[in-house]
Amino acid sequence: MWENIPKPWQLAFVEAWEAYCAGSIPIGAVLADASGEVIRRGRNRIHDRSAPEGQICANKLAHAELNVLLQIGIDESHKLPECTLYATTEPCVLCFGAIVMAGVRRVRYAAADALAGGADLNRAGNRFVMSRKIDMRCAHGFLAVIQKVLRTDYLLGLQDKDLAERLLACETAEYPDAVELGRRWHVSGRLQLAREKGMGIDRVVDELSREIGHIA
Repeated sequence: MWENIPKPWQLAFVEAWEAYCAGSIPIGAVLADASGEVIRRGRNRIHDRSAPEGQICANKLAHAELNVLLQIGIDESHKLPECTLYATTEPCVLCFGAIVMAGVRRVRYAAADALAGGADLNRAGNRFVMSRKIDMRCAHGFLAVIQKVLRTDYLLGLQDKDLAERLLACETAEYPDAVELGRRWHVSGRLQLAREKGMGIDRVVDELSREIGHIA
């Protein structure tokens, strides 16, 4: 399955997996130019204590999309309308605002976020947002399942179990089978073991592929 995933999505999930392995929220994002070549990469670094130059960490604003867009200097910003931002999860309100202000015109995300997703703001009727004419679409399918398995495992690992279950209730409403698969993988410890062994997301996805097929 991994070999059939387009390169921008592969790199976005590499970032999401690195976030998971670092103990941050498993969300990754990349920016591709007009030819489809990935020119910037970023991940969630909310719980990280360090970040590459031009990115932020140890802050509630250290989201994947923000860490991608912060790498684009003012001298390069004219390129953004021709670029596509790929994110493993629906951009939140914060990240949607950053996308609008940066000037990105195309956004693709793997999985919707029923709790914090900001895609509906693209249809809210705001004059400035409407003037941007942002093409924003969700991929769903097996990409969504991969993201929700990572997300479910991460949430179940939180110390606050009541909070984890409240958040998962929102996820389950739209992706019940993917969340259930994530629960099974969490109980078996398969993602934790993959992290301990230093496995890449490519191998994780290939292991998931047989179970993803019947629910994606």
